[in-house]
Amino acid sequence: MVDQKKIEQVIADTMAANEDLQGIVVCDAKGKVIFGHTITGGIKHSDIADLSVKIAANSSQLASGLDKGGLKEVTIATDNGFIAILGDVKLVLAGIAGEGARESMGLVRMALKRALVSMIG
Repeated sequence: MVDQKKIEQVIADTMAANEDLQGIVVCDAKGKVIFGHTITGGIKHSDIADLSVKIAANSSQLASGLDKGGLKEVTIATDNGFIAILGDVKLVLAGIAGEGARESMGLVRMALKRALVSMIG
């Protein structure tokens, strides 16, 4: 069972400490949104969750098919930013970062990994 209050606090703390993060959506392994916070209006957390789970599943199949082990992370570079998808057996986390994160993506990914570990630990 996941602790909703803990997840909300971890997301708030992670976003406050990382100005390049524009949002984080956390869902279960089936795509059900547990909690999401985005600074851009009009974004449907359920759509982000659903697509993140599908991308993670397909990427995991690719990694396994190539005998590269289990999936750790998927990072998507776009014209205006980045999306990083991380997960474990219970939770999938999608972090959304703006264009300004280009130079600090390593730090953003580390912050998202710490957040995920805090949520499941």
